[in-house]
Amino acid sequence: MDLEKIFKLAEEAEKEVTELCSGLVKFNSAHPDGHTDEAVAYIKKYLDEHDIENEVHASDPKKPNIVARIKGGGKKVLWVGHLDVVPEGKPENWTYPPYSGTVADGCVWGRGSSDMKGACAAAMVSARILNEIKEVPNTVEFWFTSDEEIGGGAGARWLAESGRFKGDVCIIGDGNGGGPESPSIDLGCKGGAGVKLIARGQTAHGSQPYLGDNAIKKLIAGIPWVEKINDFPLDFPDGLKPAIEDSIEFFKNAQDLTPAQEELMAHNYYTPSVTCNIINGGVKTNVIPDYAEAQFDIRLTPGSHQLRVVERIKELVKESGIKGLEVEHREFKPEDTAGFSETPDSSFAKQFKEVIHELTGKPVNTKILTGGTDGISTSRRAGIPSLGYGTSLTGQAHQPNEHITIENLVLGTKIYTAFPLTYK
Repeated sequence: MDLEKIFKLAEEAEKEVTELCSGLVKFNSAHPDGHTDEAVAYIKKYLDEHDIENEVHASDPKKPNIVARIKGGGKKVLWVGHLDVVPEGKPENWTYPPYSGTVADGCVWGRGSSDMKGACAAAMVSARILNEIKEVPNTVEFWFTSDEEIGGGAGARWLAESGRFKGDVCIIGDGNGGGPESPSIDLGCKGGAGVKLIARGQTAHGSQPYLGDNAIKKLIAGIPWVEKINDFPLDFPDGLKPAIEDSIEFFKNAQDLTPAQEELMAHNYYTPSVTCNIINGGVKTNVIPDYAEAQFDIRLTPGSHQLRVVERIKELVKESGIKGLEVEHREFKPEDTAGFSETPDSSFAKQFKEVIHELTGKPVNTKILTGGTDGISTSRRAGIPSLGYGTSLTGQAHQPNEHITIENLVLGTKIYTAFPLTYK
């Protein structure tokens, strides 16, 4: 297959992929609702218009998933990306309305543009181009999923556990592929071991605090003890260290970090990252609270054992000496490990890097993503070797003024189209 012809077709689709990205951003698929039904209907309309075989799969009618299928010979290549997004935060922090899908300054702006409706738009155009080629050497399935931002319960996790994901290799369209200047593929991603710290006390009238036991006060005192897990050494496999060092180097070059930020980023590949992101407590301003809770996002390098981490957090909270504190967490078995990772030496990884190198003319880096992806479901649950390449801009995920360059949309279209045509 002449890749130059494929690249040209993708370049000619610049307006198309831009409009599709803008259109997807206009659907508010943010959690806590995370509804993807409107976005899936939009994708289905496009696929039907171009006579692309497709199916909708749903365990929740408001959170459907859709697959576009291009039949060919040989192997089956999957592409997986998600349609749900995180909340937009305060609208006043945005230059353009977060669900406007504004096209300006060579970018598409809005919540989900980078994470990851831009990549979904690129995959839609790739499906159209592949469908118009008479003979495709491999069968290709493009899966657009729900619930990735909350663990894939109605999306990739359900699709994997129900046996709907079947293929030889899988490309995860999430994450940041470095663009044309510093291209990279994701060998895997970190996994989670989030915990909830609960404080219990005694109610009393707000004017008589000496008669009560303030749970919020206890919680505030307990939070720094959970955060001490930041210095706990992780037990990931030694063979992963080269990929970790490559990851650290990539993020140092890809982001404008202060020396302190660089140090913490590198540190948190060898230790858990920990951040307290939700606090709840109190019922009324004149009532001493008897209950308060804090939820932590804790990320671990692939291969690390979650149970070791949560048991150490329990020890730290006990060491605090603060009465009335308890740690709540998911159940982990001793053998459970976080995230997922693939070997950089596989034929899959080598071929994927070759396509990207041919397109960009640059060396292709390998890295481990700091966030989680649907690759945990495709790799760990469905047993399909999975590598990531996303069109996202580094540092844009979950930020105000989220945007993606049109250049990256076209680049993603080229890569998602070319790989299934060359994979052997």
